[in-house]
Amino acid sequence: MTSLRLLSLFLLALVLGAPDAHARSLRPPIVWLKGEGNFTKAHRGPQSIDRIVVHVTEGAFWGSVRWLKSPRAHASSHYVVSRRGKVVQLVHLSDVAWHAGNWNVNVRSIGIEHEGFTYGRAGFTAAQYRNSARLTAWIARRSLMPIDRAHIIGHHEVPGPRGGRGGASHHTDPGRRWNWNRYLALVRSYAIRGWEKLSVSTRLPSGPLRGVVTWRAPTTGGVRSVEFAVDERVAWTDRQAPFTFRGGRGLNTTRLRNGTHVFELRAYGDGTRHDITRWMVVVSNAEFTLTSAGARPWTRVRGTVRLRARPAGAKADRVLFAVDGRRVALD
Repeated sequence: MTSLRLLSLFLLALVLGAPDAHARSLRPPIVWLKGEGNFTKAHRGPQSIDRIVVHVTEGAFWGSVRWLKSPRAHASSHYVVSRRGKVVQLVHLSDVAWHAGNWNVNVRSIGIEHEGFTYGRAGFTAAQYRNSARLTAWIARRSLMPIDRAHIIGHHEVPGPRGGRGGASHHTDPGRRWNWNRYLALVRSYAIRGWEKLSVSTRLPSGPLRGVVTWRAPTTGGVRSVEFAVDERVAWTDRQAPFTFRGGRGLNTTRLRNGTHVFELRAYGDGTRHDITRWMVVVSNAEFTLTSAGARPWTRVRGTVRLRARPAGAKADRVLFAVDGRRVALD
């Protein structure tokens, strides 16, 4: 039973934490106001972070931001969230903020301050809960972090280096007025809402393909590029949605032999996320021929001559008119 429970938690972490481009929509708008001298520069990757620590500023928003930016504070936080839901970032996620009062926690965590007072009667606003939860959901998915109380903790739960809780100074925030059930429910709802599987499908005319056909590739889940392959050879790569072969100009099937071919789409997102779909198609083109009207072979002409080209067997992309081998017009 224990092993099954652990497995289910692990799978939940993968589903809710899987990073992708679509997840960027989870993150609330952020104002970047980098501080200097009160954090440790590092090169932490997303999956080296396994804790998010909730703090309370014990003061007004902009005053707290200015203080946490100052080297004199000897303290910092990655984010500060105002009562109106405004989010300011002070320290890059790859760097270590001095927020927990415990170095071992600092090096593996993200600190989020919330404007307010631990013992204040006003508590915390809906906008604060909402945008902080969006931010936490984004960080958790980015870091493959389970969304639970073991990984999203209050400052009061940080072990003190010399015993006790609340870090070195035994902080008690966020306090009794912080609604953990409400907060985690919001975090989970945003994480699930923002998750969408990366996928690609095809849009081609039905039946045997003839002439120039439009080949579209609808996608979901933050696809960044799509490769269009014919018989295992990449014929086109599109890096901008909506993804279409040759920017919508179509695939000229007259350049393929009549018969069965394998068409394949390869969609790529962030990291190693990808999807591949392939199917069999039949190309059936009549022989391409070109006839002309307006002038007969070995006849004398004068003045302006109206010439008409009549392609058959497939749609022509263009027709070149030449006189004695010299190009005179392109239609």
